[in-house]
Amino acid sequence: MIKLEISSLEFTLSSNQAVEMAPFIGSTIRGVFGNILKDSCCVEPRGKCSECMLRNRCVYTYLFESGWYFSNGERQQSGVPQPYVFEPTIYDNAEMNPGQAEIKLGLQLFGNSIDYLPVFMHCIKKISQWGLGKNRIAYELERVEDLFGQKQVWHKGSARMIKRPQTKTWDDYRKEAQSKNIIKRCQIELITPLRMKKEGHLQSNLDFTTVIKAIIRRWNLLNKYYGTGEKNDNSEIINSAAAIPSGTLNLHWQEMERYSRRQDQRMMLGGMMGIMECSGELNSFLPWLLLGEDIHIGKNASFGLGKYKLTLM
Repeated sequence: MIKLEISSLEFTLSSNQAVEMAPFIGSTIRGVFGNILKDSCCVEPRGKCSECMLRNRCVYTYLFESGWYFSNGERQQSGVPQPYVFEPTIYDNAEMNPGQAEIKLGLQLFGNSIDYLPVFMHCIKKISQWGLGKNRIAYELERVEDLFGQKQVWHKGSARMIKRPQTKTWDDYRKEAQSKNIIKRCQIELITPLRMKKEGHLQSNLDFTTVIKAIIRRWNLLNKYYGTGEKNDNSEIINSAAAIPSGTLNLHWQEMERYSRRQDQRMMLGGMMGIMECSGELNSFLPWLLLGEDIHIGKNASFGLGKYKLTLM
């Protein structure tokens, strides 16, 4: 089975000013990260990745313009996921007062991108000089924690990262699933909008087979580009998913507001929200469902969409 590694980090940020935030800032974080990454790593910052001789050896294209990194021709390689997911705090209120709360930013790293954690740390520290949001409010990086290893990997004042974060592989999700009792029911609660396309159209319905297919497809793509590249036959588990009855509670379409610095305007980015309930012989699917919580599913996963919470019953 695929041995792709996953790490889970949490960045703690603070500001001494009143911070006005959109409810979901994942796309903002990812956009500013891309700008700083290019300024820091690109040897031709005013050039085009498509015309760069170093695009297949570049940290910027590897992490941000991944389709160009893996391209051997004049077109981007299609379907290449980025090797990370930003998981920003979802705000209930539009404004936080000074000292009221810290900003928590989650970061999931996949495969070889884990070795670039110092690059992510450098870029997020740099964001403090740019500021965050439309008004570019400054903040400071306080610490970075490894959630899987439950330890701190960096704190303010440290000259370097303390140690490589602990990782999980497929075997860890399988062992975790085996430690559970027999599972007959579960709930999958969509925490951030889920954007799924079929034949070029965004979907507004959800079933168990669709979720299992989405997890497996994303896992295989991440491994293809950032892991060992091996491919497994998952047709049996996909076919058996069709026998699992599922229904939805309060499934609805929800827009999330994002601010586009490039277009200098607020934009809407929507997807499915709600809860899906499943029943049946679920234990064989449990490793995949646990994995999906960490890797996200659907489109625009890199800035936090497609996150769900699994509840076993």
